[in-house]
Amino acid sequence: MIKKLLSISIIVLLISSCGNTGKKEAAAKVEGTDSSNKVEFATLMENPGSYVGKTISVEGKVVHVCTHSGKKLFITGENPDVRLYVQAGEEMPKFPMELLGSEIVVEGTITQAAATPSAEMAEMQEGEGAAKAVGADTCETAKALASQPVLADLMMIYNKHEVVK
Repeated sequence: MIKKLLSISIIVLLISSCGNTGKKEAAAKVEGTDSSNKVEFATLMENPGSYVGKTISVEGKVVHVCTHSGKKLFITGENPDVRLYVQAGEEMPKFPMELLGSEIVVEGTITQAAATPSAEMAEMQEGEGAAKAVGADTCETAKALASQPVLADLMMIYNKHEVVK
C-alpha cells in the first residue's frame, strides 16, 4: 500500500513540476515578444526617421478609420494637423469603426510608406464611380496626411491596439 502511495506521489510531483516549467517558458515567450517601446507622439514627430524599422507603441486619437477596406486608420497627437498612418496587414482583422474618436495605444513597426495614402485613395476612387461619395472624407484625410510636414512618408504596420480608458 505504501509503495502505491509513494509511486502515485512521485508521478503527481513529476507532472506538476513539468506543468510549472511550461508556464515559466510561456511567460518568458510573452515577455520576449513585447519588444515595443512606448513613444510619445511628440517625440515621434521630432525625429521620425530614428524609429524606422523599430516596433513601437504610440498613443493617439483616432481621426479616421477607412470605410472602404477597414484596414487603415489615422491617429493624431496634440497637434490634430499631424497624422500617423496605421495599416493592418493581410492577416489582421479590420479596424472596428467604433474606434473613430477614441484614444488608443497602437503598436506596430514604423516603415517608409511604399505609396502615399493619398495616391492609394485616388486610385481606389477612380474605379468606384457612384461609390466616390463614400470615400470622399477618406481622400480629404489622405490629402491632409500627404501635405503635412512630418510623418507624411512613414506608416505603421499594425500589430495590436488597446483603447485608453
